[in-house]
Amino acid sequence: MRPFDLFEFYRFMLAVLVTTYSVVKLLTVIWRWRGIYGEAGAGSAVLYRYLLVLLLRARFRRFAYELTIIGGLVAVFVLLVWRHWH
Repeated sequence: MRPFDLFEFYRFMLAVLVTTYSVVKLLTVIWRWRGIYGEAGAGSAVLYRYLLVLLLRARFRRFAYELTIIGGLVAVFVLLVWRHWH
């Protein structure tokens, strides 16, 4: 029997939590979009195109905080993997 490795446990739990979180968020977004566009009539096509144009015009500054957090978490993960291997 192999000895307990805290880093392997952390890596496994991180993978499980991130996968679960991303799947749940994706399903909630899909559910909301289905609810918004599934019930509307012919006017929904205009609303859909309008929202697509707004998404395409989104600026980087609006998402800079979230992208900074994601970059920091990726940097910590890379540092942990690097320290584990060396």
